[in-house]
Amino acid sequence: MAHSFYKTMTVKTNNQPRDLLTIWDFSPKDQARIREDFDWLEDLESDSTFFKYKNCIYNLSEFMLLRGGAKGWDGTKAESHSWGVLVKVSSDGEQVTCGWWSI
Repeated sequence: MAHSFYKTMTVKTNNQPRDLLTIWDFSPKDQARIREDFDWLEDLESDSTFFKYKNCIYNLSEFMLLRGGAKGWDGTKAESHSWGVLVKVSSDGEQVTCGWWSI
């Protein structure tokens, strides 16, 4: 059964798939940003689960797996107590569709 939170959640998306990328697929400026923001990743150079959404760079490892709840979405990352980002991973695992939720 879905938590009552999901009944009051608003989701917005443009349903545009985004490729999952390596650090080398980004501009030098974004690469520097990734190195700074994701210095905790063990193998940053070969990780291929980065994507850009709303001018922010994310890594799939930041997202919590969703089971039940937000229908059709695979993961979420809260950006505050009242909004966050949702991801839906493609069947081949090479793209994500993003949306954002708010309550």
